[in-house]
Amino acid sequence: MSYDALLSPFRLKHLTLRNRVMMTAHVTNMAPLHVPSDQHVAYYRDRARGGIGLIVMGFPSVHPAGTNNVQEIAGYDPRVVPGLRAIADAVHEHDTPIIAQLGHAGRQGNSAYTMLPLMAPSAIPCPLNREMPKAMEPEDLDEVVEGHATTAAHVREAGLDGVEIHSAYGGYLLSSFLSPYMNERDDEYGGDLEGRMRLPLRVVRAVRERVGPDYIVGMQINGSDFSPGGVDLPEAQVIAQRLIATGALDYLVVKGSTYFVAHQNVHDWQNPRALWLGLAAGIKEAVGDFPVFAVGRINDPVEANAVIERGQADMVAMTRQHIADPETVRKLIEGRPEDVRGCISCNQGCLDMLPKGRHITCVHNPAAGYEAELGLGTLRRAEAAKDVVVVGGGPAGMKVAETAARRGHRVRLLERRDRLGGQVRLASNVPGRHEVGEVVRYLETQVRKLGIDVRCDVEATADGDDLEGADVVVVATGSRPVRRLIGVRSHQLEDVDGLELSHVHTSWDLLEGGIEPTHDVIVVDDGEGSWKALSIASHLARSGHAVQLVTPLPFVAASLGPYSIGPYMQTVFELGIVTHPFSIVRRVTESAVELTKEGRPVTLEHAGSVVLCGWHEPVADLYFDLKARGATVLRVGDAVAARTILHAVHEGERAARAI
Repeated sequence: MSYDALLSPFRLKHLTLRNRVMMTAHVTNMAPLHVPSDQHVAYYRDRARGGIGLIVMGFPSVHPAGTNNVQEIAGYDPRVVPGLRAIADAVHEHDTPIIAQLGHAGRQGNSAYTMLPLMAPSAIPCPLNREMPKAMEPEDLDEVVEGHATTAAHVREAGLDGVEIHSAYGGYLLSSFLSPYMNERDDEYGGDLEGRMRLPLRVVRAVRERVGPDYIVGMQINGSDFSPGGVDLPEAQVIAQRLIATGALDYLVVKGSTYFVAHQNVHDWQNPRALWLGLAAGIKEAVGDFPVFAVGRINDPVEANAVIERGQADMVAMTRQHIADPETVRKLIEGRPEDVRGCISCNQGCLDMLPKGRHITCVHNPAAGYEAELGLGTLRRAEAAKDVVVVGGGPAGMKVAETAARRGHRVRLLERRDRLGGQVRLASNVPGRHEVGEVVRYLETQVRKLGIDVRCDVEATADGDDLEGADVVVVATGSRPVRRLIGVRSHQLEDVDGLELSHVHTSWDLLEGGIEPTHDVIVVDDGEGSWKALSIASHLARSGHAVQLVTPLPFVAASLGPYSIGPYMQTVFELGIVTHPFSIVRRVTESAVELTKEGRPVTLEHAGSVVLCGWHEPVADLYFDLKARGATVLRVGDAVAARTILHAVHEGERAARAI
């Protein structure tokens, strides 16, 4: 496969970008004191080392009330300049330009961070944050214009290569002024397009005046709001043309959507790839040779190359892809596309960390967010090579094997199934979740290329020959479904009668055991509230089953992030799955499931099959047996406690580095 178009250089004003790949601005939660940190430096340095053409960092806030997150850079504060300079210097060492995005969260902010009222063109709350903003007054508008200019000056003083004005998805401030969906003003800043563009144009001109003519100034815009009465592509084309006519801008990044539909803002695997590409192509058609950059779940280098070949955009953003693998470009240049660690668009390690107050990381790149200790160039050869036996070929075991082999150890990998992949391979077999299989594909590719001794169909025991000669044994035997309902204990129930009946199955019985349920199926979530119950229920419904889904939580899949729950719930509605929230299973009979629903007894008749999709328990007998015998043994992943792919992969990396 040729990536010649994607890897070709591009001229942006006075800069020659070495390829057409960029990383757009995104919140990282790495500024606990609202100033750039050493963590920022390491994070962006690794992306520059990997060969990317352009980095846009986010999101220096231009105003105290415009903070988007508790650990966001306060761009309006001059104290940020030294930290920004350290980032710029680190990135420039690797011949990569870096631009800082200027942002005001508008109604997307959170007053809990600032104790200041949110600001917006009109008093219309965000459907995601659900906080009423203040309709901005003239002095507020003036402060915002000056805040953009001041922050731009700080960025230039720090030695970055440019600034980018945020006016794109969500309800971020300038975008909300442009959109009639969010702007109901009746003064000169509302009404027709001229009025709605007044504040963004003031900001563009003020920034350009402050940084001078020789500095790069870009802007993010929405190609469509995908919201009732909002900006559509034809109007966005006019907006783009008017912005360019100022002569103050050097490029446009085209995004889409508002939080009217949250999942459209940062698309997970339920959405098509390259979801916004048509918007970038439409803007490009309207502005001709003016630089236009495309973004939106373009994580496949083949698709990215095609975007450039087709002339739909001049640069392609592969942002989450570069969280997953900062060396994506280098690997393509070196002819190693199979070594690219592909983003699976799960959002679980990056975006979903932000509401938890944690910095971003990645499900299958443990170094993301931990570059100083785990990033490029930190893996050292072991002082003495050892014979390492890893038991379990799931993501934790394969990560141990890969990392230990790279350190020079002699590694043997044992797996009881006939294939590697563990539970992740099982999950990837569920329709709609195939992309999670990229975790397995990448790790298995590395294990094979490193020449690791892989033995499948092996049930390892403490007395078995397969562990012979091991200096270290790493137990990564995972977990298994619990054939009981643990969650009921919080509702004063010790146990549930009837779970031993032949028509009661676990999720593994379906995914691995080949069990075919009857037409009427009741899927039981035990309070885990994640992908498992929802994806299995959806799969069964698509297969023609009549499905009911029971959960003790306020709604099904309540543990999913805000960018994932929406489309899954829409799927539930479209498939006709009947949900029973606030429901506790008390007894299963031959033909029914008895519940306490919302405090009242309810009986679900026609329970032909019952599928338990609840908690797992560790498979750790081998670990405790070896430990009792005095062997040098470690355990990782679900063998410690049943959790997620992220925990498995991260623990596998760290365990192998400790050997």
